[in-house]
Amino acid sequence: MFVIKKIVDLLTRPGTIVLLLLGYSLFHLALSRGSRKKGLLALGLGVACFYLFTTAPLPNYLVHTLESRYQPITSAQHLADIQYIVVLSEGLRLNDEVPIPSRLAETTVMRVVEGVRLFYLLAGYPVIIMTGGGPCGDLGERMKVLARALGVPSEKLVAETQSRDTYSNATGVRAFVKKAPFLLVTSASHLPRAMAIFQKLGLKPIPAPADFHFSQRFIFADYFPSGEYLTTMEALVHEYLGLAYLTLWPGRAGR
Repeated sequence: MFVIKKIVDLLTRPGTIVLLLLGYSLFHLALSRGSRKKGLLALGLGVACFYLFTTAPLPNYLVHTLESRYQPITSAQHLADIQYIVVLSEGLRLNDEVPIPSRLAETTVMRVVEGVRLFYLLAGYPVIIMTGGGPCGDLGERMKVLARALGVPSEKLVAETQSRDTYSNATGVRAFVKKAPFLLVTSASHLPRAMAIFQKLGLKPIPAPADFHFSQRFIFADYFPSGEYLTTMEALVHEYLGLAYLTLWPGRAGR
């Protein structure tokens, strides 16, 4: 299932969709004289998709529909009894010659920083569980190093390094949190799917969104293609596919 999920993810990426449309159009335009209309239609769709995927309006609208579901935690009121903060990983950079913040993907850094902020916000100083294996099997440990650099005591940090996706993040931390409620820290656009998976497994997460991308207004440059928006679209497609899976097969936790 994990391999199938990764293949589907690769084939449904916005960049892949544009490439397939353009390739299809070139095939019909160059090799098939009788189907130039199909080629021109595919070319038009490819160009339109490229513009929509790489400029601000569509990614910004889609990200807002996910990020607006949960509000960031700004007060410790009603959270005094929280014993755990669970921080989900996203990725890393394979370069051990740079400082620890640069060894982690920007999204992972944002999640760790939010987890540390919540740690200091709560008077009880709960345990922070960093979860994620990554390609080297030590992503959770790398996240711990960053948290220690930000002042969190070692005894308040735990690393879970066996998980490969959100489902295994949930199963990996279950042994630590058991039935206790905990703060679940991840990117705001990822949080709806993460909450659904954790809850389906009988856990009691409290949403703590981080790493927001929604913009309330645009500037002139936002209407010109940018790789930043294409990256955002790729992440959004992944999230919407995951939510669709949970909706269509509610009995499964959405690996």
